[in-house]
Amino acid sequence: MATQSRSKRLALTIEAPLLESESAEKKPKTAAYAFSPGGRFLGKAELTAKGSGSLEVPVGVEATGVRLLVGPAIEADVPELQELVRRGAIEQHVRVEADTRRMKVELPVFPDAWLCWLRGRCLVKGTLLKRVTRDGVVADFPVCHATVEIYEVDPFYLIVPKIPKDILDRLREILVRPPPLPDPPIGPIPFPETGPFPVPRPGPDPAPLTRIESQPIQHEMSREVHEALQAVSGSAELRYAALQGSDLAFKQALVDHAALIRPIFCWFHPWLVTMQHVGTATTDDCGHFRTFIFRGCHNPDQPDLYFEAHQKFLGFFDVEIYAPKPVSCHTWWDYVCGTEVTLHTSHPLAITCRPCPPVIAGDNWVLFMAVGNHPLSRIHLGAADPDLGLTDGGAPWGGTLRPRLEFDNALRDSLGVQYYRLSWKRDTEPGTAYKPFTAAIARHYAHMVGASLVLDAYPLGPKTVGGNGSLFEIPPSVPPLGQWSIPDAVEDTASGRLDTVAADGTPLLDGKIQVRVELFTAAGAPVDIAASGIHYFVPTSTDLGGTILTADAGPLGLVAGNTMVITLHVNNEACAASIAPPTIAGHAADPCCGVLAYAPGTPVSPDSVTLAWNASHPHGFASYSFGVVRGVSGVFASSGPVGAGSFSAVRSVDHLLNDNLPAGCTPGGCPVAGFSENLYVAASATDGWSRQSQYDRSAVRAFVLAPS
Repeated sequence: MATQSRSKRLALTIEAPLLESESAEKKPKTAAYAFSPGGRFLGKAELTAKGSGSLEVPVGVEATGVRLLVGPAIEADVPELQELVRRGAIEQHVRVEADTRRMKVELPVFPDAWLCWLRGRCLVKGTLLKRVTRDGVVADFPVCHATVEIYEVDPFYLIVPKIPKDILDRLREILVRPPPLPDPPIGPIPFPETGPFPVPRPGPDPAPLTRIESQPIQHEMSREVHEALQAVSGSAELRYAALQGSDLAFKQALVDHAALIRPIFCWFHPWLVTMQHVGTATTDDCGHFRTFIFRGCHNPDQPDLYFEAHQKFLGFFDVEIYAPKPVSCHTWWDYVCGTEVTLHTSHPLAITCRPCPPVIAGDNWVLFMAVGNHPLSRIHLGAADPDLGLTDGGAPWGGTLRPRLEFDNALRDSLGVQYYRLSWKRDTEPGTAYKPFTAAIARHYAHMVGASLVLDAYPLGPKTVGGNGSLFEIPPSVPPLGQWSIPDAVEDTASGRLDTVAADGTPLLDGKIQVRVELFTAAGAPVDIAASGIHYFVPTSTDLGGTILTADAGPLGLVAGNTMVITLHVNNEACAASIAPPTIAGHAADPCCGVLAYAPGTPVSPDSVTLAWNASHPHGFASYSFGVVRGVSGVFASSGPVGAGSFSAVRSVDHLLNDNLPAGCTPGGCPVAGFSENLYVAASATDGWSRQSQYDRSAVRAFVLAPS
C-alpha cells in the first residue's frame, strides 16, 4: 500500500508595502522570508516595488505555524534568522490550519523600519597583504582571492560589565599605580597569527554567527601598553573612580573613557569577547575587498569590527591565513564606515598576486623600479655624484643582483613591443663590451585544475627572436589561466639575474658597472622609442607598496639612444677582524693562559689596560661592533664605521674589575676576573633584498686580570 505523504505545500501571498516617509528617500529592495517555529529556513521571495510577492513553503499535515519576516533583500541563499532580526526585519507569526492550502498575509512596513534598512548600511573596505621579511627588508604583496569574514565585536559598554570582581580590583590598582616600564623595554606584544601551520579543515566551513573567545593569552607588557597606562593614570576622573568609586561607578568611568582604556584592555583582560558574523567579502587580484554590513536598527554604537581570512589550499582544504589573537587587541574599535583597513598576514600558505600599486607615469612607459626590493629613488644615480652607484645609506652592491622592471600594458597591447634585454659592462669597458643577462626568469600563476589549486611557471626567457638572443618577454597583463601569483617574493619580482661573483669569469670585487635596458618588438627587432612614443622612468617614491610617483629618466641623464643605463657600485670584498693582546704598560697578556698581571693598590690599582683591535674593509664598506664582557656583564662597548681600521681604547683596571657588577656579588668587586673580547665586522654590500653577510668576519679573545 502506498505511503501517505506527511507534508504539503502552502502558497503564501505577501502584501508588504513600504509606507511613505515625509522625505523623498529612495526605497530599499525588500524580500519576504519564511521560517518554521523552530527557526528552520523554509523559503524566501523578493518583493516588487509595491511590496507584493509569493512563495511556497512545506508544512506538515497538522496545524502548525510559520514565522514570516519582511526585511531588506539579502543575497544569501539561506539567510540567517538572527541576522534578519539584527537588521530590523519586521515579523508576523502565522497559524496554518491542517486544510489550508493558500494564505494571504498583509504586513505594511512603516517608515521608521524601512528607513533603518536603508540607512543602516555600512561600507567596509580594506586590503589584505602578506608581509615578507628577508634580512630585515620588508615587502608587502596582495593576498588575492581570499575570503574575508567580518565580525562585529560586543561594544565596550557591553564588555565592561562582564569584568569579574578580582580583575576589576586589579585594574583599579594598576590605574592608580602603573607598573614600571620593563628595562630594557620589550617590543610590541608578539601575538601569533594562526600558525605557523594550522590544521586545515576540509570543505566549506561557514563562519558561525556568534563566537566567544574565552582562552586567556599569555603575553607581556609592551612600551605602547605602558604609555597607554601612563595616559590613563593621568585622567583625574578615572583615578578618582578607581580610588573612591563603587564598582558600578568605576565601570561607568571605564565606559566613559573607552578610548583610553581599550589599548590596555587587550593586555589586561583579553579574553571573554563575544562577536557576531556580519559580512563576507572576497579579495581581488590587488588584495582589495569591500562589502556592506548592516549595523542593526536602533544601534547607536559605531561598529567594532574584527576580521578573519581564509583561502583554499589544494582546492580542498580551507586554510585560515589571518585570525590574530587576542580578538580585543586586533579589533577596529569605532570603525568609521567607508574607511580603509589594512590587514597583514605572514602565513606561509597565503597565496599572493603581483603588487598592484598604481604607477603615475603617463602613457607608454617603462619603469626601472628597483634592484631587488631597493627602489631606484634610493640609489645615487647622478653622474657627478661622488657616491654614484651606492645606496642612499652608502652601501655597495654584491652577490646576485635582480633588477625589477615594470611595463605599461600598452607596449604589448598597442605598440607591438614584447621583449626586453638586460646587459651589463664594467665602467672602464667600451660600449661594445656589454654582456647580456642569461639566467632564466619566470613568473608564476595560480589556477584551478578540477578541485585543485595549481601553481604553474610562465617562462620569460632568455629567448632568441628574429636573430636577437637573450631576450625576455614583457609579462602579459593576465596569465594564460587564473591570476599571477608570487610564491617567492625574491624570484617572482625579478626581471633579470646577474651573479656579480661569477660575472664574466672574473669576479667583480670592487668597481662600477653599467646596467642597460633595451626593447624589442614581437618579431625581435630593436624598438625606436622616440617613434613609438615610449619613455623610460625611475620612481621618486621610496615606498614600493603604495602609489608609485615617477620622473622621466631622460632629463636625469639615464637614457642613451633607445636604451636606459644606470650605474651601480659593486663590491664583493671580505672584511677583516682581529684582536691584539691586551696590555698594561706595554706588557701583553700571557699567550699561553691569557693572564694579564696588574699592580694592586689601595684602594684601587693605578694600572690601565689598553684594548686594541683591527676592523677593516679594503674600501671601507663595513661597520664594526666591539665589546668586552666580564663573566656575564658587559663592561665596554664600541661600534661604528670601520674607517682606517685600527682602533684602541684604554680602561682602568678598577673599571674593568668593578663596573656593572650583578646583584649579590662580593662587596669590593673582583680581584681576579675573566674577560672576553668580541669583535664583529659587518659588510654593508646588499643585493637589494639582504645584506651580503658572507663577507662578514669576527674575532674573539679571552684574558684574565690577576694581581701580580
